[in-house]
Amino acid sequence: MTRTELPEPPVSGPQETRLPGAVWAIVGSAVPVHLALALATDLSPDEAYYLCAARRAGGIVDHPPLTLWLLALSDRWSSAPVELRVRLWAVAFSFGTGIACAALARARGADRVGILLAAWVATWALLPMAGGFVTTPDGPLLLAIAVALLVAPGPLAGLSLLVGALAKVVALPIGALLAAASARAPLRGRIALAAGPLLALPWLLPSLRFQLRHAYGQPAPGGWSLAGALGAVLAAMSAQALLWSPLVLGRGVRALRLLSRSDRTIVAGLSALVVASALIRAVPPEPNWWAPAALIVLVAFARTAAQATRGTRHAILATVLVPTFISATHVALPFLPLPEHADPTARLHGWSHGHEPTEAPGVGPYGVAAERCVYRGECREIRLYFDEMDAHEGSRR
Repeated sequence: MTRTELPEPPVSGPQETRLPGAVWAIVGSAVPVHLALALATDLSPDEAYYLCAARRAGGIVDHPPLTLWLLALSDRWSSAPVELRVRLWAVAFSFGTGIACAALARARGADRVGILLAAWVATWALLPMAGGFVTTPDGPLLLAIAVALLVAPGPLAGLSLLVGALAKVVALPIGALLAAASARAPLRGRIALAAGPLLALPWLLPSLRFQLRHAYGQPAPGGWSLAGALGAVLAAMSAQALLWSPLVLGRGVRALRLLSRSDRTIVAGLSALVVASALIRAVPPEPNWWAPAALIVLVAFARTAAQATRGTRHAILATVLVPTFISATHVALPFLPLPEHADPTARLHGWSHGHEPTEAPGVGPYGVAAERCVYRGECREIRLYFDEMDAHEGSRR
């Protein structure tokens, strides 16, 4: 067996030839929770920003246009609450990603126990739960990456990466890493992997320039320091442990050796990009940047999950479900005694009732203007913001 081939399935049980029906129940059980959270909260500032952008011509420089295209389509459903019109995409992509992750775990040799745990984590961990009701470009990106890994190498994988690139530019390096690591694949398959996201370049260039500056060109407000850079790396690692469970990530990283070279290359490459951003800027990268790598680590975890004792598996599941239960309850009915400036969920409440949580984390320089446009019809500020961004980016070309 060569190093690039997948190992045989673990001896702990027979490999599943199809997804267990329980996978559909696990992933589907999150749908009513996602819908309830979607309707119990106001749009996040980012969602309001994307919706405002979808209602104007010209797009935005922050991200490729797929999210805006989808919102423009669902916004026509004028009889539905605006929150549902925006967030139905998050619910749909979350469902698809949960199923795709379970299928990927099966394809990588996990048995029934591992497949079911993959479904639980991919759907119910903190980051997937948030992504299940808040629409962002990460939703279609993660589904596209999971599908590409399932069908790679080949034209369908390239097509999936093309869709992912139209959602977020990180699909570009992922496609390149996947093509470079698939040395034993037919040349046509490797070309498809690299060319798929490259075909999206006409729609990606403004976002690519913007995101490169955002990730590597904006140092911390107080200036760079070694302590700050190392602290940013530590903060990034801590955030991932919280969002995905430290037990899942710890066991998954150790099990990466069981996966293919292409899987390991994506994890290593994306991790290097995230760590480089933290070191260069001395600012913790956004937690969602590492999400495609986290999906692969989750699959590696599933590959050996059945080898853990029943008590260990229950403990792992608890580290996934308990934080999510507490957070989801607080999102719907805030009860934790957190000040607004320390509560990231505060930005999801108040906009539709006249209270503007301007001190909440994640509001951003455009947030207030976008929320006022969506909930009050006062759109002059956000239009000026879009015009200024267009002019600023145009002057940098």
